[in-house]
Amino acid sequence: MNEPSLLKTLAGVRLHIFHPDSQSVRAFCASLTQIGCHAQHSWPPVAERPADAQLLLVAIENHHEAVLTPLFRSLQQHHTPVIALANCHDARLFPLLMKLQPAAIAERELNPFALIVQIIGTWQSAQQNVQLRGELQARQQRKMRNERLAQAKGVLMQTFGLDESGISLYAYRSDERSSTDLLLTCDQSVAERVKQSAVTPRFDAADCLGCNQTPCGKRD
Repeated sequence: MNEPSLLKTLAGVRLHIFHPDSQSVRAFCASLTQIGCHAQHSWPPVAERPADAQLLLVAIENHHEAVLTPLFRSLQQHHTPVIALANCHDARLFPLLMKLQPAAIAERELNPFALIVQIIGTWQSAQQNVQLRGELQARQQRKMRNERLAQAKGVLMQTFGLDESGISLYAYRSDERSSTDLLLTCDQSVAERVKQSAVTPRFDAADCLGCNQTPCGKRD
């Protein structure tokens, strides 16, 4: 990936910087604006996450611990990445940094080029985490849906004496989504027929034709 494409990574990103050196930060924010990043600056830090901020840079000072602790907790809850700007020669900051657990640590004295590289890396890592959380959530939802389907099949099999083929032969297709939708359609069709007839159902191909799929192979 070349430099122009790396800089485009920050286009549209809403960045907030808490730093006491207003002159250096204003110049840095102006540079970020040129590449499409929406950068804002303020000092001192506050306990609440700045509205709409997607990425934060925070200068760390020990006497601000009472404010920084709830700020960083809020950022973690909202999955907002934060870079701590610290005096790397001050060993007294180490316990506080361990407590705050920022996504990254950079030198407090602003070095625009090094800091932009750090910002890009932190932002890309955060975006990858968002994608992974989305994939994990989708897998969990599929698992829950499959468990509910298995429970529904079990109820029908136990209540009406159906076997596996009487419920669906499509549950293990390679296309998981279409097989799940078809299974739901077949189960609903069977359940509705049972409800209407109030007797042990007689199954034929018509039970599964409502979904416009090949009959699922139910037998008398």
